[in-house]
Amino acid sequence: MEVKRSIQESTEKAEEQRDKESRRNNIILYNVPESAELRAEERNKADIAFCLQLFNNCLNTGMDEEDFVNVFRLGKRGDTTRPLMIQFAGYNCKILIMESLYKLRHAESKFKKIIVAHDMTKTERAECKRLVAEAKSLADTDSSGDYIYRVRGNPGQMKVMKFRVRN
Repeated sequence: MEVKRSIQESTEKAEEQRDKESRRNNIILYNVPESAELRAEERNKADIAFCLQLFNNCLNTGMDEEDFVNVFRLGKRGDTTRPLMIQFAGYNCKILIMESLYKLRHAESKFKKIIVAHDMTKTERAECKRLVAEAKSLADTDSSGDYIYRVRGNPGQMKVMKFRVRN
């Protein structure tokens, strides 16, 4: 019985590690306008063009289409704008994008609403959700109002951080 549980736990850990490794080079973009084209191929080309425009004109990263392994929408096509998954050829491309995100603040209006996030595993998402709830409760208990609490860090290494409010 003990051995069975131990094997089960190590299998789950190995599966989690494989999942984490497969998501290492991925990012997810939210609020990217979806093309009204009828053919999926045309919509995908529009998504790739939007990504290249965002990464090169706005974030100044110098990306090519060859830097993308895959670009696709998550979920079923419907009323809401679906998130856009981008799989990069290498980890350096992803890091370059993530480090350039501060430039979005001064971007043109069509890029301002874009949210860029790491592609996280189920356990990482659950941990992030727990930390966000913890940050909210810390903000509620802080009566001074001088600080805000945010969750920062890479997936698997996230923590709640305290920042002084700018006046």
